[in-house]
Amino acid sequence: MKMRTVGYLVMGALMGTISQAWAQRMHSHWHSDDSRMYFDYGDPVMASVIQSPDGHTADVRLTTANSMFSFLHARNGEYFAVRDVTVEVDEAGNPQPVATKNIIDTLLASTFDESTSKTRWHAMSIPVSLPVLNSGKHYTLQVEVRDDIDRMVLRPQPAELRVPTFANVASSKGIEIGDIQLADSSNGPAFYTSAQSNTYMFSRNVTGTVSFRLAKALGTEPTVEISVRQVTNLINPADTGARYHSVLDVGDLHQGMKLAAANADSILRYTLVPSGDSDEWTAVFHVPGDEFQQGNYEFSVKVHAANAEQTQANTFQLIWQNMPLSLEDPTDAIDPLPLIATPQQIQAINSGTKQEMTQKLYAFWSKEDPTPGSAFNERMATFYQRVDYADFNFATGNMLNGAMTDRGRVYLLYGPPTNIERTFIPGDAPTETWTYANNVHRVFHFEERNGQGNFQLTDIKDLNVADKN
Repeated sequence: MKMRTVGYLVMGALMGTISQAWAQRMHSHWHSDDSRMYFDYGDPVMASVIQSPDGHTADVRLTTANSMFSFLHARNGEYFAVRDVTVEVDEAGNPQPVATKNIIDTLLASTFDESTSKTRWHAMSIPVSLPVLNSGKHYTLQVEVRDDIDRMVLRPQPAELRVPTFANVASSKGIEIGDIQLADSSNGPAFYTSAQSNTYMFSRNVTGTVSFRLAKALGTEPTVEISVRQVTNLINPADTGARYHSVLDVGDLHQGMKLAAANADSILRYTLVPSGDSDEWTAVFHVPGDEFQQGNYEFSVKVHAANAEQTQANTFQLIWQNMPLSLEDPTDAIDPLPLIATPQQIQAINSGTKQEMTQKLYAFWSKEDPTPGSAFNERMATFYQRVDYADFNFATGNMLNGAMTDRGRVYLLYGPPTNIERTFIPGDAPTETWTYANNVHRVFHFEERNGQGNFQLTDIKDLNVADKN
């Protein structure tokens, strides 16, 4: 939370001091607001489509941010908006949709700030019955989201529909496989996803499910293999290829079970439930993904039974969700490095194309990685989260790069102080004192001398020395 001066505290000849309790409350909010929400105007509507094995139904997973809608204030104090969603299946060359579905629901928010939030999401699962898809045709599923109050309309990227290989698996010797589904987390038979398109967090273990159907004529239990291949690598484009392969255990294969939506709000919850069809199976897989770097990945499932074999593949993005803004462009990420890097190191990083700079930047930080066995570098993340906070909170009229102010530099090096005190005396320069009662053991004193909001560092004391004075 940005700390603002609300005026001088005049108490006779006494100095007004913000209380320690107030400063501690302010400190508790230092990391509660992500500056990304103020600057990142990403797509407020995201959708993904999961087709069933026979291709006759689709689960449309939709998430919308509150910022898309105009909320009205209700008499009970809550805020509400009306979300109007239309799903349409289009056939190439046919001017009329071959299937449509419309859903209207109400979104609620407790406060005005929540009603305008870019980070407050409402998710929903929309089951859609599909017509028989002709193998000689091309089909897409499109979603349109409307705000029924001010009529704003947004349309996520259309999804390509898969035409089933077998029209009727029961009368064939074939195998039908549905779309692969990934989850953000799982707990026993329950699987949770934020449903933000086909994007998931990189550098963490991946849980997923896939449903398939076997022809009765096959008469045997299936063997299921899961493979993962990295298609693109955002950090090192040359480093792609196979990442994982495994044959699933029998205990991971669930006959007569399907995945069904259980509830929805900010996330979607799915559970394994009986399908009533012994030909339908659901496989659950767990992929160790700590070393998975940012990029596009192809997950493929191969099902083998008797003399039949079928493969289904889907592509997903593993990204750095809520990546610090200061890290998205390597030229911005290099600016604060003089605090921790030598001029020679910075010169080496700050050359070549942006891709080369990014690769060298990550290589620099890899030497400081407290968990080298994973692709996520906690120290790098913490540093640039601090850069974001400092840029947003300490910028002034003549110093737009808040991380390079005196307060910004201290914050980058040591993080949020354990206590902040501000003093205001009419006619004197406002002051700010940061106390680090942790392993830093220091007190930093700042003064705002030029009237432009730039607090300059004027004194540093060891904490035990400060206690004696």
